[in-house]
Amino acid sequence: MTHDRTYWRAISTRGLIEQARDSQDELAIALGERLEEYESQEATIDDLQRENRELEQRVESWREEGEALRAQLGLD
Repeated sequence: MTHDRTYWRAISTRGLIEQARDSQDELAIALGERLEEYESQEATIDDLQRENRELEQRVESWREEGEALRAQLGLD
């Protein structure tokens, strides 16, 4: 059974990867492998962005603590 682009666009990325891997078409298999690499890189980027936000929050907290200490010591 063949499907049109509308069908394939509705499939999740993971579904496309699995369909490509299970196909007998070398191009589809290669594209599925490339898509899997891309999906993995997206997850890594998401993790790094989340970590960056956490670090920014820590830096802001330390900045506020530093300002409070300066005020207590009269260094303003």
